[in-house]
Amino acid sequence: MTTSADQPSDSLVSALAKARIPAENHDFIRRFTTAIGIADYRAVVSADKPHVIANRRDDLPELHIYSGYTNGFTSKDEIVSAAGVAARCARSTRKATWYVEHPATKVRAGGARSLSVGREGEQCDRCHQQMPLSGVCDNCD
Repeated sequence: MTTSADQPSDSLVSALAKARIPAENHDFIRRFTTAIGIADYRAVVSADKPHVIANRRDDLPELHIYSGYTNGFTSKDEIVSAAGVAARCARSTRKATWYVEHPATKVRAGGARSLSVGREGEQCDRCHQQMPLSGVCDNCD
């Protein structure tokens, strides 16, 4: 069940606490939200993905602050400007936005997909040719 506070939170700290964001990330989040300029915060309390919605003063996309990352940035340049050059960031799955990883993060790095997922058949005992996946040799049977 998902519930939101009826009124925006009084402070960033209050919203982060309600959404169970690790304290290790609070200073980092405070730095970039101050640089971005946030009008208000609202905790979204849910069992699976609690987070904080931070509405900007400039009407750009709201930031969604999760336990290990925040998305809603408009570009990599915006992240670097707000969070510093050492911030790890990438394009978000949220359309036309970017995310930044928090210092205490659980973001999984995307791995390269294998170009070939094909299987190979066994080698025939009689003619030593590679057999099809059916296991029946085209040359001998």
